[in-house]
Amino acid sequence: MKRVTHYRIAKESFIDMFREKCFNPCLLITFRDRTGIHTHKISAGYSDEIHVYRENPATYVLSQNRRLGYFGLEVFESGNKIGNIFIEDHQVKDVLGKDGLAPYNTIKRMAAYIQ
Repeated sequence: MKRVTHYRIAKESFIDMFREKCFNPCLLITFRDRTGIHTHKISAGYSDEIHVYRENPATYVLSQNRRLGYFGLEVFESGNKIGNIFIEDHQVKDVLGKDGLAPYNTIKRMAAYIQ
């Protein structure tokens, strides 16, 4: 699994929001690797810390907010979301085993619940 360090995050356009009948804009993450340009609509909040890893053909997007006490992991393949998991502060020890793991290890442990 390789970390993606150069990515761009933007809000969803008003036209896309209107087309999908949404009232709050989603975040779009865009990055380029040797296989091309990838854009994914993510469920992260505006103040979340985001970590992106790639393991062909999957993209793993980890969002965490320590202030609100949650972690979210979304997995994408070919532009489609194939799975996600959301855990709150009281579930961290059950799912991850301990608090304070590195993002890579957090993704590996959370991804086991998606398969």
